[in-house]
Amino acid sequence: MKKYLLILLVSALGLGLLAGCSQDQTPPVQEEITETVKLYYGDNGNENIVFEEREISYLEGQDRYSVILDELFKGPKTADYQANISPETKIYGTIVQGKDLIVDLSQEFAQFGGSVGEIVGVLSLVNTLTQFPEIERVKILVEGMELIAPSGQPYPFISYTENGNNAQAELKKFILYFANADATKVAAELREIELPLAVTLEQIITSVLEELVKGPVSTNLSRTIPSEVQILSVRIEGDTLFIDFSEEMHSKHWGGATGEAMTINSIVATLTEFENLNYVKMTVAGQPMNIEHSILDEPVGRNEEMIEK
Repeated sequence: MKKYLLILLVSALGLGLLAGCSQDQTPPVQEEITETVKLYYGDNGNENIVFEEREISYLEGQDRYSVILDELFKGPKTADYQANISPETKIYGTIVQGKDLIVDLSQEFAQFGGSVGEIVGVLSLVNTLTQFPEIERVKILVEGMELIAPSGQPYPFISYTENGNNAQAELKKFILYFANADATKVAAELREIELPLAVTLEQIITSVLEELVKGPVSTNLSRTIPSEVQILSVRIEGDTLFIDFSEEMHSKHWGGATGEAMTINSIVATLTEFENLNYVKMTVAGQPMNIEHSILDEPVGRNEEMIEK
């Protein structure tokens, strides 16, 4: 009898221990968090960044930023708002570094409908994530690699911007060439130009040409293009750049063989500083450029002998 009671006691103790272990392994109940957030989109003409409020829910400990991005990618509920991000975009993850947030997305994110749609899409994502006080800037990765802007350079960390027209800009350095002191060669001058984050290579080249028209900062150099000249169009085909200048390139130019040589070489030397651009085809109001002696009916290549070392 005593042996039987001992067996029962041991069995009961074992069951109690198993029950205790089972209770210890029960996962804690995760609290569901619900909050109202702003989701940013483009307006009807993609001229401004607008937002709508939406309620999202997620479990405690869940990636809050991935949840809000998933909601953003579903698109706007407001009829006049425009989504610029593919709803097929997948979120691979987010990493917080101080007040910076790095977001890794699938390749569908980069399928924009033009440069305007791109900048509005990028800023809608950034504005949505930086509404939280703990996040000041966002870096976007696509398939683990930095997202490349139309300029060919990676997007930097981006902070909140009110609308697509005043998007953040960054300073970039370019080499411009002007006539040297005795107008025998062209000499380099470093110029910083403020450019929007999302800008095409053609737009960058137009900005550089506009700076070339403004003339040099150094008093030892001289301008090579009349200040009245406007850039009518810029087009790239292969390694050749096609530029069309306004009529003032002819009517306001000071003339002379030397002046013509300085103008041509300053333009070509400046623009062939761009990678993969080897030739420049110059026209004036659609016709071959003809300042003094030469009719430029063919693209012109870089002449290193005319560049001051």
